[in-house]
Amino acid sequence: MATFPSITPNSRIFGLGNYPQQEYTGTDGGSVRFLYGTKQLAQTLTFSYSSITEAETNSIYDHYDGQQGGLIPFDLPAVIWAGYSTVPVSAVDYQWRYAAPPAITPNVTGRFSLTIELESVII
Repeated sequence: MATFPSITPNSRIFGLGNYPQQEYTGTDGGSVRFLYGTKQLAQTLTFSYSSITEAETNSIYDHYDGQQGGLIPFDLPAVIWAGYSTVPVSAVDYQWRYAAPPAITPNVTGRFSLTIELESVII
């Protein structure tokens, strides 16, 4: 397991996910829900970089390749959560995996913009 490269993103979107549950609807239209676990599933994290160097871009690509895309989960460094006083996702309970390949856009200046989409994995 390799930790994601320590590069501070320019923007970040975090989705809380939901608890595992099943809803059953009766013939009268009433419904009941059953909880199947105590940890949230399907948390998402999308973050982006603008104008990073080719070496930084290659380190992210190498990480993606080393994790075999979305197959092998990994930890995130603290810089990914820069700005949070308390990280919203416990590294003790969760790891992350790629939900999609990194989207890389070359800039005119010889630098690159990237968007990374991750999803949480319960340990």
